[in-house]
Amino acid sequence: MRIIYIIVKILTFPGAMMHAFFEHMSCRICKILVDDARTLRTDEMLSHIEHELVHRRGASFDLCFIPFLFNLFIGLTIICSASVAVLYLGSYKNALLWFLLYMGIAFLTNLFPQMEDVLMLKENIYNGKTNLAVKIIAAPFYALLYVGAQLERFGLTLLTSIGFAFAFPYILGLFVPKLYDIIMAI
Repeated sequence: MRIIYIIVKILTFPGAMMHAFFEHMSCRICKILVDDARTLRTDEMLSHIEHELVHRRGASFDLCFIPFLFNLFIGLTIICSASVAVLYLGSYKNALLWFLLYMGIAFLTNLFPQMEDVLMLKENIYNGKTNLAVKIIAAPFYALLYVGAQLERFGLTLLTSIGFAFAFPYILGLFVPKLYDIIMAI
């Protein structure tokens, strides 16, 4: 499975490098010591930054969520335009739209943190003197990160991102009536 993980990370290189950049920036913001900033490696640290263990609750949460949110925002922004234009409206001949579709999939594939960071987040929230309300509020976020990190370990986030890109125009069509007529009127 490690080979599949590395192949997926190499195929989605732009999103992997941006995730590493945002992870490095969140380490700097939270004042977490970075042990090794190399991101182009052939192990499980590909597109991740090796850093010290985080024992502060807020820093652990920021380390997991800042890269997640930035990659999610960039990926959804790109997927919105590209998947609607290519997969719903049928602009198959435009190479720029296909490139944007690839970039959106690359960003959405590399959303999740390492499993070690997710487990450290769990330990910091649920094994400390944390308020019960914080534990309840953090549970869905932790579950999302845990499932995503597990999927990423096996390279399955690429399949989920491609599936989301194909389904997005139809999901959007449920909320925006007559999407085709609105876009064509512009």
